[in-house]
Amino acid sequence: MKVKNDFLKFGSFTIKDGSQIRFWEDVWLGNRSLREQYPQLYNITRKKQDTVADVLSTPLPNVSWRRDLIGNKLVMWNNLISRLTTIELSQEEDDEFRWKLDWSGTFSVKSHYLGLINQNTPSLNKDLWKMKIPLKIKIFLWYLRRGVVLTKDNLAKQSWHGNQQCCFYHENTTRNVVIYDENFMTF
Repeated sequence: MKVKNDFLKFGSFTIKDGSQIRFWEDVWLGNRSLREQYPQLYNITRKKQDTVADVLSTPLPNVSWRRDLIGNKLVMWNNLISRLTTIELSQEEDDEFRWKLDWSGTFSVKSHYLGLINQNTPSLNKDLWKMKIPLKIKIFLWYLRRGVVLTKDNLAKQSWHGNQQCCFYHENTTRNVVIYDENFMTF
């Protein structure tokens, strides 16, 4: 789930039917997730993974709480409800995800790679070694964060005189490479 959250922070959703957008976790109302905007409400909600369609399926938002809403939490909830009144779900169209790191809004490996290298998130540096993933992936992410992954094009910049052709397509590796359906494709 950590990898998914790292991916999703580089984009935002445009709400249509609300079936693909997590109400609390995804960025769809404002520039941050509702989890970050209303952390006290998020902490006492029962179903943290509900979608927007699940929550807005009834006239009053379908959210259940572990405790009663009183005082400051009730004020926050009323504020959130007033923001939700402007949201209208469309049954004909699916939700859209817009990639923030590219002007066209479409995902590319190059933009994601540059986003990971240039980000200043302490969680990747501090929590990387605590993540429950294989050690070789941790080391790769550590190298990736520092921009020292030794791909053929990076080696060529350092006066490496080896073969610069891709072993799959027999073209120079300076092109963008996209992983699609477990196959490598260049464009």
